[in-house]
Amino acid sequence: VVLFAQDGEALIQLEALQDTQFLVLTGKPLNEPIQGYGPFVMNTKQEIIQAFEDFNQGKFGEIPIQHQAG
Repeated sequence: VVLFAQDGEALIQLEALQDTQFLVLTGKPLNEPIQGYGPFVMNTKQEIIQAFEDFNQGKFGEIPIQHQAG
């Protein structure tokens, strides 16, 4: 993870020893606390705990998978 200062420019130099892919994301600063654990990113540890509870209770819904005969 690379975070840039809001008031300047930055240079990042990468060297890969094998075929590599990377992702660059941009956006406006959130200016709020960030907590991350596993697949979840929230503002507080309590929100992370709640997200895990909601996920485990099936509150996130499902994405149906279509199986193909092969």
